[in-house]
Amino acid sequence: MVDEIELKFEIENYREMVEELLKISDFQSSAYELTVMYDQGKKLFDLDARLRLRKILDLKTNEETTEISYKKPKTREGIKVEEEYETMVERFDEMEKILKNIGFSSVSSYERIRDTFNFDNVKITLDSFPFGDYLEIEGEKEKIKKLAKDLDFDLSENITKSCDDIYADICNKEGRKVSNHIKFESKNNFEKEKSKRDNFINNYCKKYRK
Repeated sequence: MVDEIELKFEIENYREMVEELLKISDFQSSAYELTVMYDQGKKLFDLDARLRLRKILDLKTNEETTEISYKKPKTREGIKVEEEYETMVERFDEMEKILKNIGFSSVSSYERIRDTFNFDNVKITLDSFPFGDYLEIEGEKEKIKKLAKDLDFDLSENITKSCDDIYADICNKEGRKVSNHIKFESKNNFEKEKSKRDNFINNYCKKYRK
């Protein structure tokens, strides 16, 4: 078990953010992710905890992996700190069956495309959801605060809500129905998000990862 300490910010310009990150950090991967949350009724929800099964498809190698995790915030005040247990499993569909057979059911899900970078043992992720782009900086508290400031983020704008809560807030503000499953609505929408990476990250791979 490790504590996950992170800062999260909304990104208005994906291209500019990628260009800044490529100047200071090492690009690791770009992947499509499907994350499914499981619960027994509202048992975990009432504890503000999440049991997540995640399918990860590397967009460069087409390699598919699966991980399962349990997360529960220790604090959402200022910098979010979460208790986290996470491990890899071999097959997404088999793990789904195991969870269902021991009394868990899927209650929500979301899709995203995640770019991962590393800077001085700080994990940086740039996420494209169907509702917007967000940057997460994860690592030692003082390191992530300094990096956020170096990237010109205002720490007071740090977001401590989960992605599904952010999505619900957006839907409520716009008067739209909140779905339990946050998906790219069509293949075209997914390809549009994927294509944002073609001229930047893919070229970076060709230059530095031959």
